[in-house]
This record gives sequence, structure tokens and C-alpha cells, in this order.
Amino acid sequence: MAFICLDIRCLYIFLLCTAFGYTLPSNMEIKVNPPQDFEIVDPGYLGYLYLQWQPPLAMDNFKECTIEYELKYRNIDSESWKTIVTKNLHYKDGFDLNKGVEAKIHTLLSTHCTNGSEVQSSWSEATYWKPEQGSLETKIQDMDCVYYNWQYLLCSWKPGIDIRFDTNYNLFYWYEGLDNVLQCVDYIKENGKNIGCKFPNLESSDYKDFFICVNGSSESKPVRSNYFIFQLQNIVKPLPPDCLSLTVKNSSDINLKWSIPKGPIPSRCFIYEILFTEANNSWTTNTIENEVYITRMINESQEFCFSVRSKVNFYCSDDGIWSEWSDEQCWEGDGRKGTLMFFMIPFGLVSLFVLLLTCLLLHKQKALLKSVSYIIL
Repeated sequence: MAFICLDIRCLYIFLLCTAFGYTLPSNMEIKVNPPQDFEIVDPGYLGYLYLQWQPPLAMDNFKECTIEYELKYRNIDSESWKTIVTKNLHYKDGFDLNKGVEAKIHTLLSTHCTNGSEVQSSWSEATYWKPEQGSLETKIQDMDCVYYNWQYLLCSWKPGIDIRFDTNYNLFYWYEGLDNVLQCVDYIKENGKNIGCKFPNLESSDYKDFFICVNGSSESKPVRSNYFIFQLQNIVKPLPPDCLSLTVKNSSDINLKWSIPKGPIPSRCFIYEILFTEANNSWTTNTIENEVYITRMINESQEFCFSVRSKVNFYCSDDGIWSEWSDEQCWEGDGRKGTLMFFMIPFGLVSLFVLLLTCLLLHKQKALLKSVSYIIL
């Protein structure tokens, strides 16, 4: 930590006062230099950058003082700065390389070295821009990545709008834990061109920044690279629930149950949305349980149906993607009796008609037999 007094006598007075517990005169000015050689370094990890610096000058005489650094950084055009205070000489974080990066840092002095007042240096600043090739129109469009059932990742895109016929795209990815940037080994193709990637098993990739770069190659025209950064647990799309069951008690109280979606997602990580349909009315509700009790809105309705979909909840992710809706499960109440009567009444009438016709025929047959017997005699 650097202190520059007005003259050498100020330095001696400061050391004596510190040693014997005296306070510094209020009019003594204490200054500190900013960190040296502040820079932003790109190690080639598709957006994971190193911010590093060296200690300030003129610190040898103040080794007992605690030196801290306040670092602020952001992507250019971002509304807010990220701020950290550290004693280290480096910091690492992920950035969107589609935009420039800017950072600034200054030195902070601990209060026991500054008579209880805050002392900080001027700012030292640095910027970083990824070299760009090709026009914006050559970048891929509509990038969409989904982590299906927290098991496998699939990304797809559309080609740029200003590309040559020989243009093709390649995807590279990296996350902390990998030794090197890897290229997709299982592309999704359309008309011989890469339009997506199926990723292999991604071990220990959750709750980390996941970096992707999709660049292009063409012999006739440069193609602009496109960078993406996200965390896998925030783009999970689970399976829909199954084995739905519906039990009605007292014609109004309903118990709904379903099975937790299969796969590696813990049961505590689910939230469910239930869609109800009754007498041409529909409404939804959310729950974190796989069983709910509700009361029918219209007791006279003859049918009640529901379906369920699932999503990873805020206990396990910042965001998620809803699953597809499950198959619909329905209950038919008194409508079954009405349907039964609808068929039974015509059946009864037909049966009665057949019975009467049979009796009539039997009666005529008996009369005919009597006539024949009389003639014979």
C-alpha cells in the first residue's frame, strides 16, 4: 500500500504515531497509487476472461498495511457494473464476446493505516474487444439450446441471411473443468449443412457458465462468429408427468395425483402447472406437490378433466422450460347414468315390442293349430 506524505518528515511522524498509538493530524494528506499493468486477458475459452494487475508503486515501507482492490467490470452497453473487493492480483469471470468488455480498478487502504478514514487511489482502466470478421448478417440466427430432462443438451440455429452457398458453421464449447475447448462431434444437418448439435454426456457441467461459439467458414466471404453464455440448469425441459389419477368424493371433492417425471431430476426440484376443464370453463394453478385436493366449481357438471406439466423450480434453477402437457385424465359423473338411460329406454321399448309380437304370433299359431285339428276330426 502506498503512502506519499508531503515530505520525509511526515513519514517519520506517521510511523512514530502508529507505533505509540497516537493519531495523525487531520491535515495530513495520504495518497495511494493505482494498481499497475491492469489488463484483460483472453485465454481462448470463448468468453471466460482473466482480469489481472500488479501491486501499486512505493509500497515497500508499508508492508504491514492491508492492501485491497475494488474491481468493477461489465460488457459495454450494460446498464450495471459488477463489483468485487479482493486482496488477490487477478479475477476471472464470463463475458459475452459479441460485445466489448470494460473494467476499472483502484487501490483501497485499510482504515488502521489511514487514521480511520477511507483512502483510495485513482482508477486504472482496461478494455477488450474480440477481433471481428464478416458482417453481422452472416452470423447464425435464432440459436435455441434445451437441456432435455437434465440429461442431454441439444442446440439448433438458422443460417445467416447474407451468406454464400459454400458457407457452413461449426460449434465449439467450453465450461470450467474442461482442459480445452471442444468441437461438436454430432452435428444436426439439413441439406448437408450444420444447423445444430447433439452434445455428449456433459459431466460436472451444472451450475457453471457454459460457453458456446458458432463460427462459419466460406472460401468467398468472411463469416461473423456468434458467442453464447448460459448455465445448463436454467434451460432444462423435463418430461411431462404421467400416471394421472382422479378420485371424486361426495360429488364435489376431488383428489388428483400423478407420478413424478422419470429421470435424474430430484423430486424437490419440480413445480407443476395443472390445467382444469369443467363445463366449458378452464383454469390453472401451480403446486410443488404431486398430489392436490380441490373442490368442483359446478356440481351439476357431467365431466371434469385435468392435465399437468412440469418445470424445474426456483430451488434448483433461476429459470426453466415447461414440459409438454401430459395426457388428459377425465371423470364422468352423473352423465354416465344419463347415457345409460339414453340407451336403456329404446332397448326396453324394442324388447317390449318383440315380446308383444312374439305373444301375438304364438296366439295366432295356437288358433291355427286348433283349426287344423277341427278339420281333421
